Amino acid sequence: MKASFSRTLALGSAALVLGLSCLSASALEIGDQDKVQISGKVYKLAPQEFSQYGNRYQLDTGDTLLLRQQVNRYFTQIKGQPEVELFGRAPGVFETASGTRMEFRNDGDVIAITGLNNIPGAIAKAGETASTVHFAGR
Repeated sequence: MKASFSRTLALGSAALVLGLSCLSASALEIGDQDKVQISGKVYKLAPQEFSQYGNRYQLDTGDTLLLRQQVNRYFTQIKGQPEVELFGRAPGVFETASGTRMEFRNDGDVIAITGLNNIPGAIAKAGETASTVHFAGR
């Protein structure tokens, strides 16, 4: 009887472990679908670094791109549209959570932008892809 009880206990424990591992995997799969993860290296801007960039740029599409800083957070928007947060990646390089990348050039006079169509209000022209580069200047 003792051997039978031990065997039953061992089998029950194994079933419980297998059941919990399946439950964990399902919970992880569901949880991962609801999360947005920003990948890439985080770059901490030096004080006043963002202020060297103008607050208004003219896009090659004719729209006006606005930039602003709020304490240690950085934002961009196409004039009249919702703001999007920018995250520093390297000196003069910023990205949004949706994949737009901005690289400031010529001492901040020009911005090379990929993924512009991910910013609210941006209108992609026929044939444009996420890798199409747009330019904005002061």
